[in-house]
Amino acid sequence: MIQIALWMNVLLSLFELFGAPEASAKSFGPSFDCNRARYQDEFTICNDQKLSELDQIASRGYSQVKGESRSIAQDFLLSSLHARHACWSNKLCILDTQAQIIDDLNEVAASIFKPSWIGAYRLSLIENGKTPMVSGVPERVGTCSQTKIKDIGTRFHDRQMVVPPKSYTENEGTTVQYDNGGFQVSYEFNADVAASRIGDQVIFCLVSIPQNCPPGDDRGKIYSATNLRNQNYGSCQQPSIRVWGPNGRNRVS
Repeated sequence: MIQIALWMNVLLSLFELFGAPEASAKSFGPSFDCNRARYQDEFTICNDQKLSELDQIASRGYSQVKGESRSIAQDFLLSSLHARHACWSNKLCILDTQAQIIDDLNEVAASIFKPSWIGAYRLSLIENGKTPMVSGVPERVGTCSQTKIKDIGTRFHDRQMVVPPKSYTENEGTTVQYDNGGFQVSYEFNADVAASRIGDQVIFCLVSIPQNCPPGDDRGKIYSATNLRNQNYGSCQQPSIRVWGPNGRNRVS
């Protein structure tokens, strides 16, 4: 009975945060009632117009998901809320989890888009000096490192990518390697990655870590990256992902 009650509370929270009919009608503020906010990330969203806008977009996307996909969307939201709560008041971390859930909802038949300002806003949050920066690949959620693109190629490393692709076949995919040791793979061609340059500076951040994984299994970590040259932004999963472009990432499980 306790477990059932807990799940009822979770589902009620999901409805309140993402499913309330009046959410899409609001012009300002997030989709949830800020007077009932309980977590630090919720207070932070309530006090930031851009984060509130992303929350509204996610709410609209959730309302679009119907049928059997609804339960999948709920799983995405539970994971996203867990990751977002772990951000506390870190705006960059919150933004990255919001961008991720927008992509997740699009995978289950939602039709929503991330604003074009995400890349520039993300850089402004980094430049204010409040984002923890580390060397190497970030290991703690909300931390970032500045690194360079080391290599861009196909999934099989047989040739460098070009835009538009020449003699391209669907299974060639995309790979991105970074100087800090980060490595990402996509099963699909990604024109935005292909248009990037070797040596481009990027800000590389850890967004979330999957729960209940076997010891030593690093798969499923979500990283975000912003290209400092063109402000292209996206987040990606390691190791099996679809990688980043100006409006974010699409994941492969």
